[in-house]
Amino acid sequence: MSSEIDHIIWACADLEQGSRQFEKLTGVRPRFGGVHANGATQNALVPLGPRCYLEILAPVGPPTADDDTWVRTLHTAREPRVLTYCLRSGSSLQDLAGIAAGLGWHNAAVTSNGRTTPAGVVLRWQWLVPTAEPFGWAFPFFIDWLDSVHPARSLSAEIPDRTIQLQRFAVGHPNAIGLAQALGYFGASIPTYTAHDSCFELELSTPLGIVSL
Repeated sequence: MSSEIDHIIWACADLEQGSRQFEKLTGVRPRFGGVHANGATQNALVPLGPRCYLEILAPVGPPTADDDTWVRTLHTAREPRVLTYCLRSGSSLQDLAGIAAGLGWHNAAVTSNGRTTPAGVVLRWQWLVPTAEPFGWAFPFFIDWLDSVHPARSLSAEIPDRTIQLQRFAVGHPNAIGLAQALGYFGASIPTYTAHDSCFELELSTPLGIVSL
């Protein structure tokens, strides 16, 4: 499995319901991670490896007129589903932003974000979320954790006897060849396959056996 994958986002409209459903499927209870700095989203996390985790992402509170695309998408998630994914890169985020800008993509700028864990640990990171219009959610965003401890490390220490491992992750899209080429521009090599719409194959090895989400 690609070591580039930092985390995979499983979107749901209600964090508690999404966490319960994940626990029923896998036998592992996600850990509440906190509320993001914008106050609009919150998460629960499950480690998938030394530097990889699943993020169950949900909105905070009811919909509002000021909701961004992320929050609106979460509110409309009738069932939890893989929404998108985040990669690490050997290149700087500024270099990746230059590639995105060269492709004519919008939002090709590095921004900052953060959250405070239930234990009071402040996490800060920078990320790049370009609007890859030809591919939508099938194209990843990129992260740099700066000096923060990677969440998967602390999560693994909390639940060492209930491990989940990422077995397979692939991205489907009508233009799978074009998506693979675009990923290559950013130095990424995530498997792609042809599909009618953007979709994902996520397979986990869990205490309850192999689970596909």
